Amino acid sequence: MNTKNSLRFFVGVYLAFFGSLDCFATYPHKGTLSSVNLGARFSSILQRRGVILYRDFQIDPVVSVFLFDDKLEFLGDSIGYRDFVYGDSIRLRTRLVSITDKPLFPAYSSIREAGPRRDDTYESTNSVEFFFPGYNDHFLAELDLNYSKDIYKHWGNYFEARAKVKLAEFNCNWIKKRIEPNLVVSAGVGDPAHNQYLYGPSASGNDVSNTSYGIWLAFPDDADRFYPIVQLMHFAVEGQNRGAEFARDRNEGFLFSFIATAGILD
Repeated sequence: MNTKNSLRFFVGVYLAFFGSLDCFATYPHKGTLSSVNLGARFSSILQRRGVILYRDFQIDPVVSVFLFDDKLEFLGDSIGYRDFVYGDSIRLRTRLVSITDKPLFPAYSSIREAGPRRDDTYESTNSVEFFFPGYNDHFLAELDLNYSKDIYKHWGNYFEARAKVKLAEFNCNWIKKRIEPNLVVSAGVGDPAHNQYLYGPSASGNDVSNTSYGIWLAFPDDADRFYPIVQLMHFAVEGQNRGAEFARDRNEGFLFSFIATAGILD
């Protein structure tokens, strides 16, 4: 199955999946064991911070466990905690994230062997999230400031700013959901150690390393706005790092992805 046909197939599965569900439990969830979700994520391509890691689609299982009123989260590749510190306008988030460039499924050796191979590592990521006027039914925009520190392999640093602006809000009767399309733009800056790990040994740091822009669809009654439930994004490596060894000929592209899950405690 080629990528184009695969994309059509999984979009159809996604719509059928949501159309078959009567409802999810209202977000946020409450309780010590707040929610457990099972499902899958489809990505048209595997990329990280502007550089293509794998030139084909990916299907990843999604297993998420949320505890203590959804504040503590265990995801497939991360453990995190988030909480509001100023009304519903400012939220802090901290995460420990596993980093790998290895595809899960499918993992064609002909595609994998054509690209560089990086050692697996871990990052500590801390974020401040600003919601305007707040994280509520009047939400209009969001600004996230993120700082990531590698804690295992290269000890590099990465800063990112991401802005979201709500374009509309509507109820889709077909899938019985409230949907918020958002315009999203981001820019990141990595230091030399971070950029050499991701883009190649000749990469430099401290200028804008990568940018992205596109559309996210949020489902605010079902999931935190932090998660890109459906996204279509253009991504790119910026500056002279576009020509670094690991980024050359794989320094920009488009990503379409969606997450489909069901709560098993609902």
